[in-house]
Amino acid sequence: MSQHHRRTKHTTASPKIRASIEARLPMPCVEGCGHLVERGQAWHVAHIQPASQGGRTTPANTGPAHAKCNLRAGGKMGAAVTNVAKRTALGRRAW
Repeated sequence: MSQHHRRTKHTTASPKIRASIEARLPMPCVEGCGHLVERGQAWHVAHIQPASQGGRTTPANTGPAHAKCNLRAGGKMGAAVTNVAKRTALGRRAW
């Protein structure tokens, strides 16, 4: 487990939040795929407002997401920030 998850106490909140979400399934996927997350499917507890944008790990800001949807969505913001930083550091290329 990463230091980020230990520092932000994801480990203590997640089992309780997961149990409360699981009791309410089926629910729509919070990643916006348009399908329901049902019992027996592989799913993750996902943030509605991403943690990287200040979203807290609270019952109001979390919901179910299909494992594939959540893994596909993860890291996009970090990559966008990194790519912008690389482009500005390199300046305009003279091709």
